[in-house]
Amino acid sequence: MSFSSDVKGELARLDNTRKCCMLAEIAGFLRVSSSIKLAGGGRFGIVAATENAAVARHYKKLIQEYFRNNVSLGIGDSQMPGSSRKKSRNRYYLNISPEEKSMQILRETGMMLIREGDDYFSDGIYQPVVRSKCCKKSYMRGMFLSCGTMSDPHKSYHLEFVVDKSQSASDLRKLICSFVDLSANMTMRGDDHIVYMKKAQYISDMLGIMGADNAVLEFENIRINKGLRGDVQRLMNCDNANVDRTLSAAEEQRGWLRLIAENELGRTAEPEELADAGSGFWAEGLKNLPPQLKEVAYLRLYKPGASLGEIGESLDPPIGKPAVSKRFAKIKALAK
Repeated sequence: MSFSSDVKGELARLDNTRKCCMLAEIAGFLRVSSSIKLAGGGRFGIVAATENAAVARHYKKLIQEYFRNNVSLGIGDSQMPGSSRKKSRNRYYLNISPEEKSMQILRETGMMLIREGDDYFSDGIYQPVVRSKCCKKSYMRGMFLSCGTMSDPHKSYHLEFVVDKSQSASDLRKLICSFVDLSANMTMRGDDHIVYMKKAQYISDMLGIMGADNAVLEFENIRINKGLRGDVQRLMNCDNANVDRTLSAAEEQRGWLRLIAENELGRTAEPEELADAGSGFWAEGLKNLPPQLKEVAYLRLYKPGASLGEIGESLDPPIGKPAVSKRFAKIKALAK
């Protein structure tokens, strides 16, 4: 199972005990997942669809408990979008007829309102069901179980709600942003309105707000491990860069010493002479260097991979890196 499915499974196992929160969660779920069908006589039925069996069972039980009615559950096939093969998976349908209080449900959840004596279907979030903080959390949980998804945090951080109505998406974003230190963005994907967040801390907080405590622990554990691996990689990159800089500087310093020695001897060095730090080329060519410069010069020849700090520690008495750098600056000046 995907991480997103695990989160939905955990949320579907939660029990709402407060009536106001039960209604808010039902309203959030039906807002996106349901469609309205004509039932005759000016009445309407409700059909809510989901591809998650646990979510279907959860809302069948929740609606029946709150409205004290019967909800029928049907199963059909749903071809997976974006697939060239005709691969199908089960889709679960909750059917609520007028005889089972569909009209009452539409009105109480705010999906059907009255204006100037006439009924009309609303697109946004019905504010009376999200007055309190606990109801806001329940509403967002219902929306996530209806149209939410998130990527595997091992790969990336991304949580989104796919909403078909612009007003519903805008209201959902406002609802999310009503929580302190929580924010979401909006974009379009085809005809769908996407409310999304990519910041890891926002996603973690959102999971906690919806009640997915186990998912939060797993998410934070993945974040910590990814952070540690990133720190280790950065340290390795830094170490490798330092080694590269040390070797490059050492090669440049050997070049200065070679110029001084060749100038002293009046000839060009042979490759084997350059490779042997104790060769006569180096001994004769650098013999007239001042003692302090000669010390660091020979340490560079014998320790080609040593840093300036390591060269300073090898002297008697030891000196610091800045002092060694000054001596090599004098050698560079002589070479020029």
